Amino acid sequence: MSKQKFLLKRKSLLITIALLLLAGGSLITWLKLREKPVEITTEKVFVKEVVHVITATGKIEPELVVAMSPDVSGEIIELPVKDGQNVQKGDLLFKIQPDLYINQVEQSLAQLNAAKSQSLETASRKLKAEDDFRKATLLYKEKLISESDYIIAKTNAEAARATFQSSLYGIKQNKSMLVQNQDRMKKTIVRAPINGSIIALNSKPGERVVGTGQFPGTEVLRLANLDSMRVEVEVNENDIVNVKVGNPVAITADAYGDRIFRGVVHEISNSAIVKAAGSQEEVTNFSVKIRILNHDRLLKPGMSATADIESVRVKDALVVPIQSVTVRGGALPEKEEKNGVTIASISKVSDSQQGVFVVTSGKVSFRPVTTGTTDNTHIIVTSGVKKGEEVVSGSYTAITSQLKEGSLVKQQKR
Repeated sequence: MSKQKFLLKRKSLLITIALLLLAGGSLITWLKLREKPVEITTEKVFVKEVVHVITATGKIEPELVVAMSPDVSGEIIELPVKDGQNVQKGDLLFKIQPDLYINQVEQSLAQLNAAKSQSLETASRKLKAEDDFRKATLLYKEKLISESDYIIAKTNAEAARATFQSSLYGIKQNKSMLVQNQDRMKKTIVRAPINGSIIALNSKPGERVVGTGQFPGTEVLRLANLDSMRVEVEVNENDIVNVKVGNPVAITADAYGDRIFRGVVHEISNSAIVKAAGSQEEVTNFSVKIRILNHDRLLKPGMSATADIESVRVKDALVVPIQSVTVRGGALPEKEEKNGVTIASISKVSDSQQGVFVVTSGKVSFRPVTTGTTDNTHIIVTSGVKKGEEVVSGSYTAITSQLKEGSLVKQQKR
């Protein structure tokens, strides 16, 4: 009887175990079937020309601007130009009241003439003193005059020579003063030093202006050559290493919408422009001057502009969409050196491995990649994928968080 009960219990245990195994397998199968595929969009890896563009904003200005300030002070009596007027080199820009400077020239001329007359008088005295000294020398040799009379004659001759020489220096001094005053009088008339246009007119006839020879005086007007325009922008220190003189630039001005003006990088500053120094918001930029080629005098000084600088151009580059590249943790091969030879060893875990998700048979696998430069939409991939392979290009949430190694995927309809 006990043996029969034992067999019955054993049979029941085996049936229970079988049922549990059957239930576990069914649960696993059900869970697998229950896994929903992640909806994605894909794009094939392909080859294209990649142009890396650096975008910066700035102001349009003429390459050559001349601020016209007088060298002499006085009242403006003539101002025949208007704001925006074109002028040629040598045209009259403005004239300052010259009466004071004319009087100074006449005074200097009179002083020069007086110095010349005085020099003639001293020349006559020199000749007489030298003649007296010659006679005194003869008489002294004959012992007909005393030594003191001889010395007096000699001293008078030397003094006459010195007085005459001083008068010659006086003539030079007065000539220099005359030339200086004549130059100041000429500077009451200011003419255009270049061909250009008046871009700023700050004074009116009748106003008094201040002029000095050592420092800038009152700025009466500003003259610029509008045939040669440029835009000055600031480029971040991370991008400036890719900018070279001669790089082509596409320029758009706010005033002309989508119209593109062509230009080239003309000048790159070697000194940095640091903003918010010492704070977390510190930014280091470099000034880049871009010459505009086809402006046709449509652009005005002070207009806002955006410059797209073509810094790097790579032909036949293997690319994927920029958003396809993400970061995941994973294993990276570790290299070590033994006896001067670099060999591969076991992998180590990396917290930030760059790669893309490649789609194969409805599933994705994470593929580490090496990337290069970018354009507005795609990034160069130098290793990790091949032309024609499909990589996940969206959505952002799927790429950054939802997808994992081996995840089921379903392509969205476009």
